Amino acid sequence: MGFILLVLLEVILLLSAGMTFFGGIRGAVAATVVLSGINYLTHEGGEFWHWEIPLLIGGLIGILLLFLIGKKANKTQVIGGFVGGLSGLIFLGAFATPIVALLIWALVLGTGLIPKYKKSQVLWSLAPSFLRIILGIGWIVYGNLLVH
Repeated sequence: MGFILLVLLEVILLLSAGMTFFGGIRGAVAATVVLSGINYLTHEGGEFWHWEIPLLIGGLIGILLLFLIGKKANKTQVIGGFVGGLSGLIFLGAFATPIVALLIWALVLGTGLIPKYKKSQVLWSLAPSFLRIILGIGWIVYGNLLVH
């Protein structure tokens, strides 16, 4: 593969990881479809199914985990404000240095990174975000393995 094609592939994989992080279950479904498309374009016949079956199983397990952990985290009622504040921090951090981003984020949004609730509530509220990050990294790694 040419260098430009590899860079475009990496952009697509990063977008898939972003879809999973910001889109949750719908993003994981979309990322699974995108990686299946990459698999279809890069492999033929039996080799396609060699890669597709683990991809579909991993996608289904990831979607199921997102659903179950999301249901558990929703019961704590902490996640709503936290995710809004965290996504604001991520968007500001993408366009500014981290220190400036933290200052602007604190001034504009005014919410703390860790809410003042019980530790178990905070851990369950953070669990979906961590799972989304892990799934996103998994999509990137698996996508890179698909083309080698």
